[in-house]
Order: sequence, then C-alpha cells, then structure tokens
Amino acid sequence: MAYSVTLLGDHKGYTRSRVNGAEYVVDAAIDITAYTPTGEVITASSLGLASITSAVITGEEVAANGFSIITGTDGSYTSNSSFSILGFVRATGVELTATDVGVVRVRVFGNL
Repeated sequence: MAYSVTLLGDHKGYTRSRVNGAEYVVDAAIDITAYTPTGEVITASSLGLASITSAVITGEEVAANGFSIITGTDGSYTSNSSFSILGFVRATGVELTATDVGVVRVRVFGNL
C-alpha cells in the first residue's frame, strides 16, 4: 500500500480542518500509487483529525476506475480513527489490480 494525502484548501486557502456545525470537515486528495487489493486504509491523523464520523468520495481522477468506502454490515467504518477505500473497474465491477490507480478526492467529517 502506498498513497499520499494532500489537504485541499477552501475558498480562503485554508487546508486545516474547519468547524461544520458540531464537527470539523476536511477535503483531501488521496493519490493511490500502490493499490492494495483489500483497499487503502486512510487514518484520521493523516487528515488532521482525531476521529472520523463520516467520509464521502467527491471525485476521481480516472473515469474508468470507481471507488467506494468500505463499511461493515451495520454501516460502521473500519474504526472511528480510519476508513478504507476500495477500488474497482467500472465496466466490469472487478476489483482493481493496477498499481497506480489515480487520485480520489474525499470530504471527511470528524473531531479534533
């Protein structure tokens, strides 16, 4: 597994987590350069958060690749301090096997 996280600036150029109601929110671009077949585990600390309450995929670099955030049968994430991104080929639904699968943009909610 190899990936890098780049925090994305808001309209004022701030890249750190910012308050959103009772939680904080951060936008990030995750460049997956060595894909793991079981998915990429993204930690809260790599996003400047202590815990994660919600994560959504907001964009993908490669149109042929699709991504989803893995949850358990009860809808919970890997833990409250991480979540996993699983990649697949859109046309076939088969899990990705390529090394460099591109950038996935996410918006993550949580607490500091």
